[in-house]
Amino acid sequence: MSRQLAPANSGSELLVSDEGRVVFRVSDDLAGLRAKAVAYTEEDTPKGNPRFGDLVARIDQIAMATIADLSLGEIPDDTADEDRLWVEIWTRGGARLSPAEHQGIDAAVAAFAALTTDSFDVIPVFHGPERDVRVVLASGASLKALPVLLPDAAEVHLAPAVFPIVLAESRDDAGELARVDLPPENAIVVAVHDSGVDSSHPYVNPILLGAASVVPGVLGATDTDGHGTQMAGVAAYSALADGVAGGYLHADAWLIAMRLLESSADAGGDPERGVMWAERTAESVEVAESLAGDRPVVHNLSIGADNPAIGRTDRTAWSVSADVLAWNGGQGRVLVVAGGNADTITDPADYPYINLGPSYLQQPGQAWNVLTVGGYSALGALTVEDTSMGYPAPLARPGQLSPHSRTAAVANSPIKPDIVMEAGNTGPGGGLENPEAQGLSILTLRSTAGGSASLLRRTYKTSPAAAAASNALAQIAAAHPDLAPATWRALLVHTARWPEAAVAQFPDRRDLLRSFGYGVPRTELAMASDSNRPVMIYEGSLRPSRRIRSKPDRQADFIEIPFPEDELHAIGDSIVELTVTLSYFAEPTDNLTRRAYVGGRLRWDLQGPSETGDGFRARINRVVHEQGVTPGAGSYPWVIPADDRSRGTLQHDHTTVPAANIAGTRLLAVYPVLGWWEDAREGWEKDLPYSVVVSVDLGEVELDIHTLVAAALLPISVPVRHSP
Repeated sequence: MSRQLAPANSGSELLVSDEGRVVFRVSDDLAGLRAKAVAYTEEDTPKGNPRFGDLVARIDQIAMATIADLSLGEIPDDTADEDRLWVEIWTRGGARLSPAEHQGIDAAVAAFAALTTDSFDVIPVFHGPERDVRVVLASGASLKALPVLLPDAAEVHLAPAVFPIVLAESRDDAGELARVDLPPENAIVVAVHDSGVDSSHPYVNPILLGAASVVPGVLGATDTDGHGTQMAGVAAYSALADGVAGGYLHADAWLIAMRLLESSADAGGDPERGVMWAERTAESVEVAESLAGDRPVVHNLSIGADNPAIGRTDRTAWSVSADVLAWNGGQGRVLVVAGGNADTITDPADYPYINLGPSYLQQPGQAWNVLTVGGYSALGALTVEDTSMGYPAPLARPGQLSPHSRTAAVANSPIKPDIVMEAGNTGPGGGLENPEAQGLSILTLRSTAGGSASLLRRTYKTSPAAAAASNALAQIAAAHPDLAPATWRALLVHTARWPEAAVAQFPDRRDLLRSFGYGVPRTELAMASDSNRPVMIYEGSLRPSRRIRSKPDRQADFIEIPFPEDELHAIGDSIVELTVTLSYFAEPTDNLTRRAYVGGRLRWDLQGPSETGDGFRARINRVVHEQGVTPGAGSYPWVIPADDRSRGTLQHDHTTVPAANIAGTRLLAVYPVLGWWEDAREGWEKDLPYSVVVSVDLGEVELDIHTLVAAALLPISVPVRHSP
């Protein structure tokens, strides 16, 4: 129906399609639509049916679009005329528009903005693949007139109000200065995109490669709010407390600090001012990488905003920008984003129900290509000082969901958060949350920009959880600098497991996935193999949409996994753990009318214990060609159903089986799921790079299969970590 409403050779364009309603822009083809309606009533097809029946018979009514239509319900039609709202205006855009068309739309949006205010010098804009997004301040009256005044507007949405995801009180015991052990010169860089950093801090200054601001009118990256310095401490030091106590701090990564948050302390600063966060984040990433030089960068965003998305597949301008940045033209880029915080819990009876309440993660954490980090807590014991100060008992048991962490709805979107890291615990009582107890929070750095002599403070919530994941990725990347960014992500997620307390807390698997994602990763395990736990890595590339004369010709990759046959049969009844992780970056679109959000997707499957190689190839061929075969049928009893794990760009699963069930060479298939590339000629020739990590863990069985696998495996081999 959409193509009948807006054929390619007409002047019309489909803008929004939602629950049976469509909104489309009519330029010069209104007469064409009228002609089809007349033909429907007066003409028949050769088969005797009304002409254009498939189109006209399905139209219930035609009316002028309203602001509620263009915003998909975010902005009601009865908005008060005097209301003033910061909004994102999504217009036609992208490379297909001529410079003259871009200039015309720029002028039209500027004229619209001038109806409300004349003090907006430059309208921030994010240039997406097919849409341009601008942030303006608009009155209710002008918004209600927008469908007429701005015919090029495809969508209108409330602009996100960004805030740091942590606000903590200080309780540190600063002793003598610890000596800082610098990371190697070629170590990985963590770029902290936040409120800036205290560059004079003695634990920051030695490892800070550069700092800059992308806030208009703010030249320096001085951290007056303190949040960025807190995140820098977690991102750079995985053992800060032990290091300070022992007088010797080891830095895991170099730091770059980017200031992209405004502060009320800035001259003319307004944290509530409408900002095009999509464009500002892209600029911040670009500047950070210029400061890093040739060093690889892990980008940390421990910031977020509420997501008002309603009926638009949960994507926002900010999340599209994050996906475009991580896609990086197919090369990949690591962005780590905090999943966001739940409402404050002051009554223990509200836990974890408040955590399960919000429908969406905070943006841009819903982006497909970013590593989204939620929070759990292993902190469950009050210190002597906590007890003396009267802190109530901890709310979450060790291994359970952090009371601070927000969760995501599990529908047809990727599993989010991807992983969880330490986010702190609470001890509710007396009508207070009480998150700052020593035994329930995380030690980090304090900004001295306000004149404080103290260097340390406590922090909590999903901000430090994201920073800790950035630290872990920096360590993995430093251990394997020649691997692709997608592989670094895969290696970290490959080690993720659910704590027993989490499984007990959420017996429903979907609640577990939307709270914990794939679980808690183990950084040390992610960096190497053991003799009885070989880790196999394959970096490949697949063309999801191959066409010959416009006819699809899809392909799948089959990778041989050389499990030793005789040795595994010899321990045949021993239970081993098999783990597979697929990681890739997908190209997004900001056009809601596309068949899918990403250009192409991938899935994986593994040859089952009773399948032959030819039988497995035939099964995958039927799956790829959608011949009614359930994905995963015939493989192993994986912990996560294939349809659940296969929705995103990080797909991880594991199972325990007798060793004999994996003996011998097994085929692992990586195969495509079509996206919008299939509808765009330029997408037919695009390749999708990917990384696969496979491991088998023999547990207590002392058998060196690493040497056997390494000898047979042609792709990348991970070095053995010898046990002491």
